[in-house]
Amino acid sequence: MADYSLKHVVTVHYTGSFDDGEVFDTTRGRTPLTYVEGNHEVVPGFEAAVLSMQPGQTKKVHLEPKDAYGERSAALVYYMPTIQIPNYEDLVPGEMIYLMNSDGYQQLARVVKVEDDGDTVFDFNHPMAGCALNFELELLSREPYLPDTEKKEDRADA
Repeated sequence: MADYSLKHVVTVHYTGSFDDGEVFDTTRGRTPLTYVEGNHEVVPGFEAAVLSMQPGQTKKVHLEPKDAYGERSAALVYYMPTIQIPNYEDLVPGEMIYLMNSDGYQQLARVVKVEDDGDTVFDFNHPMAGCALNFELELLSREPYLPDTEKKEDRADA
């Protein structure tokens, strides 16, 4: 039985698809994904599925939106009078752009609509919010996580 009480670095190959079979991402044919368990580096359902796996094991999982990128939220759709946007004519519906929020941080948003005489609509939901996702997983390895401070100490002793 593996020890899951400590954090681990896991390396996994995956293929992600929507319910209609369209593949949105895969590590097959390229470098596998490596992340630290418990650091919220992947969606919750992905991490939970991998957590129960042993190295060498494969698994197929179906994630509902709540276990992936969450449900879409109408509160994350923002309307702004187009006339207030500098260079609004350069905005293209469907493109992803960074906008500054009121706290001075950049946030990624999708341009939904641009109307010369009306509003421009920005959607701050993750592009896959509201989507069920499917993953084919293969756990390649699970190794103890050593924070940078421990790694530096280990190197000093060597």
